[in-house]
Amino acid sequence: MRTALRASIAAAVLAGALLAPVAGTAYAATTTAPVAAAGAGTAPETHAGTPVLIGPGVIAVLRNRAEGPEARIHAASDGWKPGDDYTDGVLATLDLGHPKASVNGLELELVKSGKGHALTATKDGATKSFPLPAGTAGPAECVSEVKHLNLGAGLLVELTMSTEGPKAFMHGDEPGETWTQTLTRTSPQGSPNYFARIDNPSGAKPVFEWRTQGGHVPSHFADFPALPKGCTPGYPLHDNESTTCVSQIKEINLGAGLLVDLTMSTEGPVAFMYSAEPGSTWKQNLTRYNPQGSPDYFARINDPNGAKPVFEWKTQGGDVPSHFKDFPALPKGCTLEHTVTKETPAPKPEPSTAKPVTTTNVATQTTGQTTVVPQGSVAAGAEIASEDTDDSTTVAAGAGLLAVFAALGTTVLRRRRS
Repeated sequence: MRTALRASIAAAVLAGALLAPVAGTAYAATTTAPVAAAGAGTAPETHAGTPVLIGPGVIAVLRNRAEGPEARIHAASDGWKPGDDYTDGVLATLDLGHPKASVNGLELELVKSGKGHALTATKDGATKSFPLPAGTAGPAECVSEVKHLNLGAGLLVELTMSTEGPKAFMHGDEPGETWTQTLTRTSPQGSPNYFARIDNPSGAKPVFEWRTQGGHVPSHFADFPALPKGCTPGYPLHDNESTTCVSQIKEINLGAGLLVDLTMSTEGPVAFMYSAEPGSTWKQNLTRYNPQGSPDYFARINDPNGAKPVFEWKTQGGDVPSHFKDFPALPKGCTLEHTVTKETPAPKPEPSTAKPVTTTNVATQTTGQTTVVPQGSVAAGAEIASEDTDDSTTVAAGAGLLAVFAALGTTVLRRRRS
């Protein structure tokens, strides 16, 4: 009960302070001591700045960096005082792009104050002001140039890099379009309406990934612009494992006005062929399930179920040889979902089993005969097998004819003697 009474008294005192008439008078923050070190298990970048109590159980971390003034609102335990820890969860973030927020009955606003800025907290008509520290985060040019991309499907995106990390601002390409979506290092995943995300958001080289078509169409990737020279990230760099098991795109010019994007995923290889002409709508997808292209152009995926599939194409007729390109490798830590098998090459033709004619065979047929009479297949005019057309066959045939003539000569000679 004693604890509850203390809490009630503290709440009443704070409420009285907020309800006291100010009549345009701004109250300076009572505490401006910065946090010496972040508490265990807390993110350093959310604690960097000057924490002040702005309401019951609510504190604001005030700071002014290269990207401009900012106030992050956190929840705090009762009786919080400077130097105490507070929760990692950010209730709201106010900056020049989003200067207003409502938290626990407090109407908060980031306003211009003299040569700097201040955070105002209003409740029941009473306003208190908390000045932000002067800018200390280096030159204001620590924000990259904007990289503009057309995502297709009526969407555009603006990619920027600052000391706070990558930022992707997505919006419609129509002048009256109000839909927007912002992806950042701390919120890298987009809404389910469109597939978009920041891969490796806390790494040295974050990548924007998007896909505006369904099915087996591969993702598209774009690097974020680099920080200006002399600027460094305001957070610990950490390269994440790939958030997607889809490889980078390998783009190839096939000739004859055709391009292809080769990608590899856990489902296997995908070759997305399309025309290089801006107004052309021709396209063709080759996958593990349908590796052979249409008859219009010779293209196919060799060894589609193997560990290292190869894309083969030929855009010219005649005896022009094919071209080959390996598909890109899967990202580290990803494996194929299907059983990896190797293509079986076409079987070679079996050799003929026809028995070649030899001298021994001919001698056997002519031994003990005075007149050679063709029998069997020889009598019917059987052909000699193609593999029996070498010199040994010729020698054997000659030996047979000599044996025939010798037999005939002996018979004639016997008749004359008799």
